[in-house]
Amino acid sequence: MDPVIVVLVALLLAAVAYKPLITLLNKSSGSAADKKPPSAVPVKAAYYVDAEAPQPTPLYITPEQVKTYDDRPWRPFRWPYHQTMSIFKLDINHWLDMDKYYWHYIQEKERIYHEYGKDNIDWLPESEDACIELMETVRDHMLKRYPLLFTSEDNGVHVKNELTGEVLDFSMPLKDHPLIYVTKMAKEDFYIVQKRADGHHYLVAAAVPFPGGSFGISYKIGKSLDFIHSEVPYYESKLKKSMERWFSKTTAADPVERASWYCTWDHNLLCSNVYALKKGETVDSSVDERKFNIRVERQTVRRLPKTKAIIFTNHPVYYSIEEMKDEPLIPSLLKKIFYEAPEDIIKYKNFTAMRDHLLPYLDGLIQRQIDLGLITEDTPLKTLPSYPFAHFVEQSDEIKGWNTAMLKRQDEAARKKEEEAKKAQAA
Repeated sequence: MDPVIVVLVALLLAAVAYKPLITLLNKSSGSAADKKPPSAVPVKAAYYVDAEAPQPTPLYITPEQVKTYDDRPWRPFRWPYHQTMSIFKLDINHWLDMDKYYWHYIQEKERIYHEYGKDNIDWLPESEDACIELMETVRDHMLKRYPLLFTSEDNGVHVKNELTGEVLDFSMPLKDHPLIYVTKMAKEDFYIVQKRADGHHYLVAAAVPFPGGSFGISYKIGKSLDFIHSEVPYYESKLKKSMERWFSKTTAADPVERASWYCTWDHNLLCSNVYALKKGETVDSSVDERKFNIRVERQTVRRLPKTKAIIFTNHPVYYSIEEMKDEPLIPSLLKKIFYEAPEDIIKYKNFTAMRDHLLPYLDGLIQRQIDLGLITEDTPLKTLPSYPFAHFVEQSDEIKGWNTAMLKRQDEAARKKEEEAKKAQAA
């Protein structure tokens, strides 16, 4: 799966049907002090005039707390599954999120960079100013958003990453390329897109250790977005004309986010198993159905205020189908999408590689939800009201993260199942 393709497609679709900040996102985006009413976001004005980029508010979590910290629980499943993507106004506090897997992502970034080099991290000379601005933006964001995780005693010249223990030296001239600094601070992948004199946008730099599929920086760096989108379903027929118009209007005050997803049976960040299959090949019948995951690609887009470069971030998060089994309608939605989504999407996401293998498992989970009273056979199958998040997203604690509500729900479901079993035995 090519994350930059997915996120750009989403933006193109948003050009046709842009949605402002939804109430759900306001409710799920942190403390009351962080929240602003939709009226405080001048969406129309910001489309045509540059404005100062939004700034994050501090979140005082410690490295010890990060060890058990979960990010917002994404569930980007919708039905009907038609070719429109939900783009939400990004709360800048969630531009670069934190979770308990931070250490793993940072270590994997270093390993992949040393092993594969320019296949995953590369840049063109024309991107120098944008790369420096991105580096400074990421540094400043981390210092402001996570003041106990990133510290500095000299106003950002030297920054200590309290999670890894590394001290980063930002004094000029830099000891390494700006994108290397970025990969040492944030767990997200980054793409930098700039407009050239011909009026079109090009990928000029990228740090993408976790593409998940076949995407390689080496053969797309310096290419236009038209070239990058050449294999995307519906691009030529529905999306191409809207691309440059959307990018010409967005400003630093217009950050957005969304999420895409696909299914696989691993946790590989560089290349997921489903995209390692040869054409027409399916998952081996011996693979345990409980090993299957939904890989959510959490994506953001923002424009840098000085260089005007457009920054895409992508961050993969894995959710096992097993851990979502007691979330109402999730198994039903997955089954429906695997078999009845538009054929081009089924092919693009390679659902055919595993859907027949998963069918008995999903049917069993659906029956389990009926037995537990979570759904009925007549429950309408449609996008969840909490989309694009899990239903428990509002029951969150920004300091403790979003895992406590999920675990509580799972414990309650397990207890209910035990009680039903005991009643059945007694009868």
